[in-house]
Amino acid sequence: MLAIYNKVRDDDDTVPHNILISKLERHRFDGWTIWRIRNWLDGHTQGVAVNGLMSKWKQATSGIPQGSAVRRVLFNIFVSNMDSGIECTLCKFADDTKVCGVVNMLEGRDAIQRDFNRLERWAHVNIIKFNKAKCKVLHMGQGNPKHKYRLGRE
Repeated sequence: MLAIYNKVRDDDDTVPHNILISKLERHRFDGWTIWRIRNWLDGHTQGVAVNGLMSKWKQATSGIPQGSAVRRVLFNIFVSNMDSGIECTLCKFADDTKVCGVVNMLEGRDAIQRDFNRLERWAHVNIIKFNKAKCKVLHMGQGNPKHKYRLGRE
């Protein structure tokens, strides 16, 4: 058995507003609710301070404001289609993603790699990244060849 652990980068700070709104529409949220969420997201600005110098304030085009009660709900809606076409077991909890599969034949190893490729394409389409530094592979079983998997071009 094999388990692969991934972490979506920076949680919901990178969620593009336009993609989130389109996913709400696909989930058939009513127009009033979508309008309220869009207004709430579009009303946020951000700036950066470095060494005491402050940048100009700019409108935030991604991220869900911290401290909001609906933050996790919106993020879960955003990642709800991540498992589309996945062959292995995919577990999602908040900003953690786990891919698990049994590798007792070459086909199992190839299925896991195909799933990694699908996840990388999903991330590209949704303009979000996996934190590859936090990705770990757990190889289990005696005589496990410990195949190396790749997420993206690495």
